[in-house]
Amino acid sequence: MRNALLVCFGAVALAGCALLGKSEPSVPHYFTPEFDGSPAVPRAPPGLQLRLGRVEGWSHLRERMVSRGAAGELSYSDDRRWTERPEVYLRRALSRALFEERGLVEAVSGRAITLEVELIAFEEIERPHVVRMQALLTLGDDRLIFFRETVTVEQPVAPGEGAGQERAVVEAFSTVLRTGVARMADQVMAQLSERP
Repeated sequence: MRNALLVCFGAVALAGCALLGKSEPSVPHYFTPEFDGSPAVPRAPPGLQLRLGRVEGWSHLRERMVSRGAAGELSYSDDRRWTERPEVYLRRALSRALFEERGLVEAVSGRAITLEVELIAFEEIERPHVVRMQALLTLGDDRLIFFRETVTVEQPVAPGEGAGQERAVVEAFSTVLRTGVARMADQVMAQLSERP
């Protein structure tokens, strides 16, 4: 009985501390790595078609920003978040690069070569302080995959503190997204140009 009273007293005391203690509320900050567009790029030959298929992110890539520490440890930021999931940014940027900037014809039905992308990494790395985007792209039709490549882009983060550091991280993410999408679009254009 005495032990039960001590346990009850301890629980009430801890609850009282939690109720009376003051702490700063955690307020998340939302960011987007989107960019306005790429410089002038070569246009596709007339009639070159492509279907943009699935663009999916690995399960650890969500709205909370991901950091990779020593020994591959992943951690999630409680106060830094994306406005959308990273694969949404990637899909939108790829669509703009392929169909608007390079002029490919977007196939929506029938037989067409399909591009599918798996976003493997979209993360901040602590040492050295860089951000990384890594994506696996595959090109194929309804019978076979004829091209597969992993594109990895890293960008150093400019030094800074506080809000300036957050801005530098987001700018680095914007740079890797732009660079990675340009590389993917160039690969797709080269592969499609070689196909009969």
